[in-house]
Amino acid sequence: MTNMAKKELFDKTKPRYLKADKKGKGAILDEFCSNTGLNRNYVVQIMQAGYDYNRAKREGRKSRRWKYDGDVINVVTKIWELLEFPCGARLQPVLISTLDAMVRSKEISVNNEIREKLGQIKSKTLDRRLKKEREVRKLSRSRGITRHGSLLKSSIPIRITNWDTSEVGFMEMDTVASNGGDPSGECIYSLDMVEIYSGWSEQIAVMGKGEVGVIKAVDKVKNVLPFELKGMDSDGGSEFINWHMVRYCEEHGLFFTRSRPYMKNDNAYVEQKNNTHIRHWIGYDRFDNQKQLDAINDLYRNELRLFNNFFSPVMKILSKEKVNNSVCKKKYDEAKTPYQRLMESSQLSQEKKRDLEKLYLSLNPVELKKTINRKLKNIKKLQLN
Repeated sequence: MTNMAKKELFDKTKPRYLKADKKGKGAILDEFCSNTGLNRNYVVQIMQAGYDYNRAKREGRKSRRWKYDGDVINVVTKIWELLEFPCGARLQPVLISTLDAMVRSKEISVNNEIREKLGQIKSKTLDRRLKKEREVRKLSRSRGITRHGSLLKSSIPIRITNWDTSEVGFMEMDTVASNGGDPSGECIYSLDMVEIYSGWSEQIAVMGKGEVGVIKAVDKVKNVLPFELKGMDSDGGSEFINWHMVRYCEEHGLFFTRSRPYMKNDNAYVEQKNNTHIRHWIGYDRFDNQKQLDAINDLYRNELRLFNNFFSPVMKILSKEKVNNSVCKKKYDEAKTPYQRLMESSQLSQEKKRDLEKLYLSLNPVELKKTINRKLKNIKKLQLN
C-alpha cells in the first residue's frame, strides 16, 4: 500500500475510530494495522483526537542539531584546501593522517575532541557540509567544461546500439577546449568530426562554443567532405543540443543522435581523435585571440587534414572476446588510411574517387610534415606573445 493510500485510509478511519467504543476501537485497529502493516502502538498514537497528523507537512520537520560544529568544519576545510579540494570519498580516508602530518609540522593545533570527531565523520557528511564552500569557490567536481544542453533532449534520440560501420556518411563530433586549464573567459575550441566507416576526420577551430558558431563550423566541414554526410552523433553538450542544430539537421536531411549522459565510450571514435588529432599537435595551452584562431585553422584546414586523412593509418576493431571473464581480447583489421578505405568502398562515386586520387598523387608527405611543424612553431610563438 502506498503512503498516499495509507493517508486516505487514515482520513476515513479516524472519525469512525473516535466515535467507537472500546471493543469497536480494537476491531478498527486490527483492521487498520492489517491493511497498512503499521505498528499498532504507532496507530493508537496517531488516532488520538489531539494528534495533528499533518503538522509535519504544514510546518516542516525540525532540523537536527549539527553533530560537527564550526571548529570541526574549519579543520576539515583547511585539510580540504591542502589536498586540492577532493570529494568526500577521497577526503575522508586521509583526514586523520593529513591532520597528524600538519600537527607534526606545527601547521595546525587541535584538541582531542576535534580529532575524535574527524575520525567519525563520513564521506557523505563531508560532501554535504562542504557543498556551500564549493559553490562559493566556484569549484566543480568535473574539471571538464562540457555542459549539458537542458532543452530538446526528448527531440534528439539516444543512440543505444553500436554503429553500423559498413555504411559511409555518419560522423561523431565533439569539441576540445584550448583553455590551459582555466575555464574562465572565452577561449578557442576545436570542433572534431570523425566518420565511422573510414576514420576520415575534420577539425576546425571556433572562438567559444556558441551555438551559431558551431553550426557554421559544421556546415564548412560538410561542404568539403569527399562523401555525403548522412548523420551526426554528439554528446549532451549545449553546443550541440540546441534548436539551431536541430533545425540545421532537419533542413539538410541529417539524422541527428546523441550519446548517453556520462558514457564517454559512446563516442569512442571521436574521443580517440581528440587526443591524436588535436592534443598531440597543439597541446593543452590556452589560445584565446583571433590571430591564434586564424593560425590554428590554417593548420587544421590545410596540411594537417591532408596528412591525417591521406597518410595516417587507422585500425578498425573486428571483434572483442573476454578471456577468463576479465581480460578483453580485441581483434583488429589491417591498418589503412582513411583515403584507402574510401577508395575501396563501393559507396563513393567514380568521380569522387578520381578527385581523391588526383589530390593524393599531388601530395608530398615529407613536405606536409615540415609545413605542419613550421606552423606549430608559429602557433607556439603566438601563444607566448
